Amino acid sequence: MIYVFVILIGLAFGSFASMLIHRLHTRDKSVLGARSFCPRCAAQLRVRDLIPIASFLINKFRCRFCKQPIAFRYPLLELSMAVIFLLTTSLIGMDDVSQIAFYLLIAFVFIVLTFYDFLFKEIPDLISLPALFIAILYAVLNHTFTVTNLVVGMVIPVVFFGLLHFGSKGRWLGGGDIRVGALMGALLGYPMILTGLFFGYLFGSVYSLIGLASKKFGRQTQIPFAPFLLLGTYVALFWGQQILDWYFALL
Repeated sequence: MIYVFVILIGLAFGSFASMLIHRLHTRDKSVLGARSFCPRCAAQLRVRDLIPIASFLINKFRCRFCKQPIAFRYPLLELSMAVIFLLTTSLIGMDDVSQIAFYLLIAFVFIVLTFYDFLFKEIPDLISLPALFIAILYAVLNHTFTVTNLVVGMVIPVVFFGLLHFGSKGRWLGGGDIRVGALMGALLGYPMILTGLFFGYLFGSVYSLIGLASKKFGRQTQIPFAPFLLLGTYVALFWGQQILDWYFALL
């Protein structure tokens, strides 16, 4: 029953994330205050239109008012949030309420940043910077790492990404990825940040190669990098030590 509850919470947060992403992108100042509405016809949505997944199926993936198709990314986001909430809860357990609350918040941030970067090729500071502050505060209060490991873990990606960004005048890497690098460091610390960076680049490289091989990407195609950095961070966060132990056992 706990896992069913977590799935429902994940679906609800996924629905909220859809609204949040749209309003952040359109610079809508009523991020939390206004009622949800159809982005095409501006009709105010009611409760029956906002039930995660079910409303899409009942309305046949169309707005109930203007009958225009609803983008598939909305139910996909809801499902993604439910899956990562369930996975995170199963990995951590429910023994420590503050710990599960923190990591579910981080999971929420990861999904929002991933979809936002894929859709708009940018990282919203209104999401990444508060998440960075909370991650630093959590690490300090819970003594997750030493202060030195925390600082070094943040400095490595910030300096590395900063050099790539400013050295290429933003062509190789966006400024938002620097903030994502700082968030990675605050979550992983040193030396696990190196594992997170490795997997981030690995996933990004595989995605790029598949796109080039299928001719969906050209050499000048702008590819979002933050989603792969965040995926690498998630892998390092929960499986990094096991992967390193396995690797060194083979040597």
